[in-house]
Amino acid sequence: MKQRLFLALLSLVGLTIVSFGAGYATYPLFHQVNDFRPAAEADASGAESVSGDDPLDLNIYWQVRHLLERDYYGDAPTEQEQVYASVRGLVESYNDPYTYFVEPQPRELERDQLRGSFGGIGAYIETTEAGFFLQPMPGQPAIQAGIAGGDQLLRVDETPITPEMTSDEVIALVRGPVDTDVRLRVRRLPAEGDGPAEELDFTITRAIIETPSVAWELREDAQGDLIGVIALSIFNERSAEEVRAATEDLQAQGATRFVLDVRGNPGGLVTAAVEIADMWLEEGDILIEKRADGSRSAYTAEAGDIIDGAPLVVVVDGASASASEIVAGALQDHGRARLVGERTFGKGSVQLIHELTDQSSLHVTNAEWFTPNGSALTGVGLTPDREIGEGEDPIAVAIETVAAVALADDE
Repeated sequence: MKQRLFLALLSLVGLTIVSFGAGYATYPLFHQVNDFRPAAEADASGAESVSGDDPLDLNIYWQVRHLLERDYYGDAPTEQEQVYASVRGLVESYNDPYTYFVEPQPRELERDQLRGSFGGIGAYIETTEAGFFLQPMPGQPAIQAGIAGGDQLLRVDETPITPEMTSDEVIALVRGPVDTDVRLRVRRLPAEGDGPAEELDFTITRAIIETPSVAWELREDAQGDLIGVIALSIFNERSAEEVRAATEDLQAQGATRFVLDVRGNPGGLVTAAVEIADMWLEEGDILIEKRADGSRSAYTAEAGDIIDGAPLVVVVDGASASASEIVAGALQDHGRARLVGERTFGKGSVQLIHELTDQSSLHVTNAEWFTPNGSALTGVGLTPDREIGEGEDPIAVAIETVAAVALADDE
């Protein structure tokens, strides 16, 4: 089975993002926070220790570790692997799928996804049972260096690429700081299919590779009116800017009605969700947040609708989660947009990301959010105003719906 991945994107499994249903995954709704440092004091040796008495008896931990080291027959994990496994066990004891620990390598990939850009070579990677194969992107460093589509990746710098490696591991090897070099060895089959394969070495200078979260197109309805369709795949640091640019471009092309497609969008940054919802609202709450300490706060829209009240439809499905539900829920509650599609996933919790000293991170559920009307989302989701029937094209139905909204507004 072939799996196509973009070196600009992430393997959802590799990010420890929680799976649900059959093959879907959802991002927690993120608040970025500063590095966490516990209160500490220096002991006589000069080392720091957490202040206060530790009420836990950790003797059982050390007993088990000692017995494993003494008695285990086989290859033992490294000390670092033992530490991370212990941390994961502690976090998992909270029985919350959205509270989790991320090791340094996948955490860096996650940062790239939320930033919307990274240092890389600009290529896709196809994963098959035979190995990892490159497909360079037009105009990017990989193709400029001579990488050809179908080249099998054999080595990155001094690291051999083996079938046991994960996509995340390979991606992490290829990525790196902008303006640094990465050496690739590839196997290339002859163009005509005859003769032996050859192994080639390339040195490629990494560049900034942007990963757009927005795609857009201009469509016509049955009456010939122009509809701007905007597809949003994730809520990252650049998403609001990209949505605004797409909207302005569609307006310049003559669009007078709009469709926002967040099908399959698993969420992302709460700040991006609030900013995007605010684009289409003149006033009122966007979401209400109840935190672990019992406090509540509301995010409120500022005056100014980017499309001046033009008809708007949001397309959702069962994989629209978290930040997608913030936007869709706010627009639906305020009567600003109709929802078309399927019931959404139903994730109403918010996570803090604590950056740890070794560049790993701890994601902690810290709050629950509600729609402006006070509706809870967890386990419930949003119900669309127009559900999609079997075999129906969601975008076609959305275009029909937004045309009907425009007609009703004119009457």
